[in-house]
Amino acid sequence: MVYTPRRRSAQGMSVTSRIFLSLVAMMALLSAAMASDAVTTPRLEARLVAAEAGVPAKGGTIAVGLLQVMQPGWHTYWRNPGESGEPTALAWTLPPGATASEIRWPFPERIPFGELANYGYNDRVLLPVNITVPAGLAPGTDVRLKVEASWLACKDICVPESATLELVLPVVDGEAQPVPQWQADFARARASEPLKNGPFAGRFDVKDTGVTLYVEPPSGANISPEGILFFPFGKGLIQASAEQKPVTVGTGIAIRVPPGWRLRDPEQLAQTGTLEGVLVVPARNGSPARAFEMALARGPVPAMPETPAAASTSFLEAILFAVLGGLILNLMPCVFPILSMKALSLINSSQKDRPWVDGLVYLAGVLVTFAGLAGALLWLRALGEDVGWGFQLQSPLSVAIIAYVLALVGFSLSGLFTLGTSLQGAGQGLAGKSGLVGTFFTGVLAVVVAAPCTAPFMGVAMSFAFTQSAPVTIAVFLALGFGLALPWVLFSAVPALVRLLPRPGDWMERFREFLAFPMYGAVAWLVWVLSQQVDPEGLFRVMLGLVLLAQGAWALGNLQRRASLTGIVLFVAGFGAAIALIVMPFAPPKSSPTAAGGASVSSREFAEPYSAERLATLRAEGRPVFINLTAAWCVSCLYNERVALSTEAVRSAFRDTGTAYLVGDWTNRDAAISALLKAHGRDGVPLYLYFPAGGGDPVVLPQLLTTSIVLNIVRPEK
Repeated sequence: MVYTPRRRSAQGMSVTSRIFLSLVAMMALLSAAMASDAVTTPRLEARLVAAEAGVPAKGGTIAVGLLQVMQPGWHTYWRNPGESGEPTALAWTLPPGATASEIRWPFPERIPFGELANYGYNDRVLLPVNITVPAGLAPGTDVRLKVEASWLACKDICVPESATLELVLPVVDGEAQPVPQWQADFARARASEPLKNGPFAGRFDVKDTGVTLYVEPPSGANISPEGILFFPFGKGLIQASAEQKPVTVGTGIAIRVPPGWRLRDPEQLAQTGTLEGVLVVPARNGSPARAFEMALARGPVPAMPETPAAASTSFLEAILFAVLGGLILNLMPCVFPILSMKALSLINSSQKDRPWVDGLVYLAGVLVTFAGLAGALLWLRALGEDVGWGFQLQSPLSVAIIAYVLALVGFSLSGLFTLGTSLQGAGQGLAGKSGLVGTFFTGVLAVVVAAPCTAPFMGVAMSFAFTQSAPVTIAVFLALGFGLALPWVLFSAVPALVRLLPRPGDWMERFREFLAFPMYGAVAWLVWVLSQQVDPEGLFRVMLGLVLLAQGAWALGNLQRRASLTGIVLFVAGFGAAIALIVMPFAPPKSSPTAAGGASVSSREFAEPYSAERLATLRAEGRPVFINLTAAWCVSCLYNERVALSTEAVRSAFRDTGTAYLVGDWTNRDAAISALLKAHGRDGVPLYLYFPAGGGDPVVLPQLLTTSIVLNIVRPEK
């Protein structure tokens, strides 16, 4: 058989061709649908536009750009988004031989976002790009420009978006004609593009007081500093949320801002020799705003004048709040060990002809100690230290010394020794010595033990004090001390009240001995605070010092009672006391590398350590956030955690509402926590902030919490 191949019919070939061509057409339509020159979302419209209606056949550079038209309240981000967000990104697909420049970023706006601040654009912005095309293009053909664009659109929440945009431009002889529809956008973008190699020179320096940016205008230029802003190219260099207040210094303009996380890191700081960014001079007298790219080299800058921050609180209001805070401080748990001692002192003084003298001497002890605290704080701030109320307890050395002093008071109350010759009165030793000296030192101790507590009204008064001159700061501290001492001064000055006190007797001696135990409890608490601050070796050294201190007190008591001890035993005991009082406290414990809040935070269920970056992430996700700024030495903080924040009702509310719980531990100094405190006008803990879901300003909770207060904020519907 001869094989004869069959011929395909024309009709069969036509069907196959039609199927193939239909598939090609469908793919082309799908591609066209996926890649157009514009896309619209509920948040903005994004469009790929060109300044001219064609591409010259001779080649060259054409201007195109991503135009973003935002819905009211929405914004996108600059190349450095600030403290949260992501910049717009463009990935190009171009014809062979064509290249695209980076985005020629217009200068941004500063956009507050809750407690943070972003750098970006509102309303309408064109992000221009230069496309370079090769020469020798054939007129009548098309040039296809395609870009994968992605951006983050934010309002109360943030939504990541992306689109594939395509623009087809014809190749033309000669010059292409402008597109009138987009000329205003391109002109605005060109005017907003920072000028390279501008006339300004500048440098920056980083100290404990912050980052100082110093720029010098060209000679003869009369430029007011008002409204000038600096936007760094790098993220985390300066704190975007901090208000920039430029001032004229010498022939230039200086701006002091807190450092960002990169400049707070010693290694990152050492690697930062240049601070690059954009200096924006606002529009004035009909002239448009101008922007200049700058590279500030690190170097010395002129000292800025110290101008106190504006405060909404007046001096008289601050004094009143300080007095009220001092009065309420008497009700705080940290002052309880002293109150009973003072009550015994009043009973003893009630039998004198002038009991009011004891009240005045007690007031003097309180005021002198508060003045000393204010002076120490001002001195440390002058050295550049960022300190606030309770600063002395952030130092392990100070905590150890206070523990030794309270232990001595406890030993004296127990009758182990006395500095006087009589065991009568309200205790012996420094705070218990009969007479005016003992009364004075009772006032001193009242201030020492009150330091870990913060009472209502104190936060406002202290925040005002720390922004004022030294005399005003000291006056506010003295007003706080006056409020603390006022109940006892009034009680001792009113004969009718004095007569209500019971008469002294043997019962006072037994009660005096009992009062030693609150002091020992305070010492135990201070040792626990030290355990959060130092490593085990340092803690052991302080506890050994307490043992040696007890030995010295025992030896001194035996000498006072002329007990039959040999001189050698007394010498050894006295030598041990000398070690406790001199060697142990003044050889401070080594700081533990993990002690700065790690133990405290990890022991709290559901808690995460606070950081500005973590807060920004949670806010961008739209989650509610509860922030607890606390310290191991803050009795008010620990009380609030025990009675409110650790309850099952509050923890359930956090779980049910998806509330993130961030804990900032200020037991040791922490620049990030100090910055957050200052942002809310506080210079000490506790501070409680609630950021609602979806954005909005934070709610500042009271300094003393209850379960119902927290639940009403986290779950107001219940």
